[in-house]
Amino acid sequence: MNKKTLFKYIAVFVFGAALMCTATLAKKYRKAIEWDGTAYNLENVNPVDAKLAQPYNKSLDKTGDAFVGLMGLICCGVIAFAFFTSEDKKKAFNNAVIDVYTFMICGFYANGIYRILKTIVGRIRPYMYFANPSAEGIAEGDFFRSWPSGHTSNVFLVLGFLVAWFTFRDAESKLKKPVLTVSLLVCLTTMVLRLLSGNHFLTDVLSGAVIGFGISYGMACLCNKINDYSGEK
Repeated sequence: MNKKTLFKYIAVFVFGAALMCTATLAKKYRKAIEWDGTAYNLENVNPVDAKLAQPYNKSLDKTGDAFVGLMGLICCGVIAFAFFTSEDKKKAFNNAVIDVYTFMICGFYANGIYRILKTIVGRIRPYMYFANPSAEGIAEGDFFRSWPSGHTSNVFLVLGFLVAWFTFRDAESKLKKPVLTVSLLVCLTTMVLRLLSGNHFLTDVLSGAVIGFGISYGMACLCNKINDYSGEK
């Protein structure tokens, strides 16, 4: 990797890190919405979202957390498998470092953007329209951060990275079809869990999927393009 390529990687990384910092500060200094203890009126929500809205379910909420972690493990497993099965360990190590770096960049940009949107929009979560909402969500001021879905964005950002990885890094891999199939199922299950747990409306999870996948795939393509310019792949 030459100096010009390294500089481009660093520039993309720094901008992504700055985006994450901006998202964190925006959330910290945003004026909190006060809740008077009365459930919100579901009639104020569009018909499609209102019809699928659900009360809070803590078990499904935590299960959704686990599925996000599962997607992370799948991604790590793919990169690790490529390294340990490669005969040229030096090249495999360099590829693994670039892959991890690229994944971090995808995470920075997708997370930074969806978190900023959450803060700006301030949409009330579905469980606030029913009795017994999430006490934790209310205490932490998270009940007005419904759009877009962060969990959905995160699982789809992993999917976006994996699609790019199998396109540019190992297009002929026998793992491509089963890994992407399982990953898509995990993503879709996560979307359903976020709906059924009362954390999100349908438009929240659909938007989260587009944001997570689109940004992640786009950034992975950009990193691959930068790497191509250096004469390495």
